[in-house]
Amino acid sequence: MSTFESVLHSLNKQSQIITDADRVTAEQLLAEALALRTAFAKLKAKSVAVIYTDSISFVTALIAFDGFCEKIYLCSKDSGKDTPQDVYRWSVKSTSDFTEVTQGGELSQPLQTKWYLASSGTSGKPKWFSHSFTNLISQIRVSDTLKNLCWANLYEPHRFAGLQVLLQALLSGASLVVTAQTSLIDKVKIFAQQGVSAISATPSMWRQLLMTNQLQSLSLSNITLGGEIADQGILDSLSYIFPKANIRHIYASTEAGIGFVVSDKGAGFPKSWLQEGVNNAELTVDDNQHLRIKPKGELDKSLDSLIDNNGFLDTQDRVDLINDRVLFLGRASGIINVGGNKVHPEKVESVLLSVNGVQQSRVYAKANSVLGALVEADIVIGKSFDRSSVLKNIREECKLQLQRFEIPVKLTQVANIRVNSSGKLSRSNVND
Repeated sequence: MSTFESVLHSLNKQSQIITDADRVTAEQLLAEALALRTAFAKLKAKSVAVIYTDSISFVTALIAFDGFCEKIYLCSKDSGKDTPQDVYRWSVKSTSDFTEVTQGGELSQPLQTKWYLASSGTSGKPKWFSHSFTNLISQIRVSDTLKNLCWANLYEPHRFAGLQVLLQALLSGASLVVTAQTSLIDKVKIFAQQGVSAISATPSMWRQLLMTNQLQSLSLSNITLGGEIADQGILDSLSYIFPKANIRHIYASTEAGIGFVVSDKGAGFPKSWLQEGVNNAELTVDDNQHLRIKPKGELDKSLDSLIDNNGFLDTQDRVDLINDRVLFLGRASGIINVGGNKVHPEKVESVLLSVNGVQQSRVYAKANSVLGALVEADIVIGKSFDRSSVLKNIREECKLQLQRFEIPVKLTQVANIRVNSSGKLSRSNVND
């Protein structure tokens, strides 16, 4: 049975985590994890919530408790409050809660630990979904080329995407740069100083990175997008700046794990995958235009209501088949109903972003007593662009690419558009 400790030990002990103040190798992490497991031997076969305070302590705890505890909940300070009552809560600041030190931290008979990750919790309390360590590392790649990469993690490591970056870096023998700097410009400066060559981020975060005008200071060979729809515009922009880089967008979710990876620099994915499958998963599109996926890994039991008789999970992401591609339209739950017509905010945002000078966009519903809702949008216009010309081009492009009910009735220019803690476009607290 594979555990985080055993896989890290067998694959590579030269990987390292680089922070603003420290540099810790995998070998040091393994030693610290053994000491931690010994110190908290009372947690054997128990359930533990590992609350994120810093990357090194977080990773050390995951190595220590995988295969040792029955369940591990990966938590932020907030989500740690929503774990079951019988779960022990561990963080660097709470170690005084466990003062008993006993022997017996050895991993002689490892358990099949369940790793629990929380959904974003945008509507109420977060939901917890379980994964096995084997499933979590199913898409991790190892090679001499990947071993020489230096990754930057722009995701929170207690979330699925951030955990994937962390595992990819450590298990492939690469380096991982983590900084506490909050300014994107300052982050990029540190990434340049540390020689970062690989970054994974949401399309919204990539747009913000492009807006810093500092991204060209990096020599990126690996670029990954995930968490949101990767439209052709953002893929083309990154391809232009980094023509030799491997650019991939990943379809994944906290609930189901990684579904598939697209590396041809095109939006959506090839239509042929609906017949052939991809990345150990089968794909299909149902009558509601929902993408359904059947991964080979075990799915959390709480998803049973979304799984059909053939074992396909309803992702609740709507797609459209255009020529030889399957293109993502957006979440079914995010549709704006304009007089009975369905509008996908992501589709409209993609059109707005295709206009030269529009750096970011957010589309949302505005309540209307007659039609139920109307479409409005916030946009960020580049400082060097003439506002009136950009707005004129937006109107023309919308008429060409959108139906009348999809066209925003109001455009508001804003200085910036917020992304949430997951790096995704924030769609909460929007005018209704």
